[in-house]
Amino acid sequence: MLRSPDDLLPASAPKDLHRFCAYWIGRAGARRMPAFEDIDPVDIPWALSRLYLVRAVDGGRDFVYRLAGEAINLRYAGSLTGRRIGDLFQPGSAETILERWRRVIGEPAAYYVDSEHPTSTGTRVRGRRVVLPLGPAEGPADHIIGMTLFEALSYPAGPALTAAETLEVRWVGLGGAGREGGWRRWWMKPTGFTNL
Repeated sequence: MLRSPDDLLPASAPKDLHRFCAYWIGRAGARRMPAFEDIDPVDIPWALSRLYLVRAVDGGRDFVYRLAGEAINLRYAGSLTGRRIGDLFQPGSAETILERWRRVIGEPAAYYVDSEHPTSTGTRVRGRRVVLPLGPAEGPADHIIGMTLFEALSYPAGPALTAAETLEVRWVGLGGAGREGGWRRWWMKPTGFTNL
């Protein structure tokens, strides 16, 4: 079980990611994860513009956005509602996201990722996100909820970023019948994996 935002997030992660993770933990209570119905937008108005909710289709064969906040929609130049990952990303990026999301609902697990992305103007955007499962108390995860904070970066002149760069990924297995079978933390930096 995820018992504290510090189990998943680095100390340097934005305060609102810590705050949202704490909300999710509180809604889960003694369960591995909260259910879709446990998340009440009235409780988290400060987070809504940066949240997205995704429904797992056919046990995770695919995923469809149910909704996304305005900051998320602006990043992708339009509403994400009803769209799939393949509609938004190039095949390599889409497969990476699908692989991660399948792990989130399959184990279940939670993850944090810090990445940089190119923009059409040649600048960079930093995206830090937490991705968490939602599902019934005794059943498999059936939704994913995520929160992303984007930050415009300005670097001195140098080589242009042509594709997204993952700076760090942290995983926490939530136990249960999945392949983790218990609580574990996994961190990934560009140099490889560390099992803690």
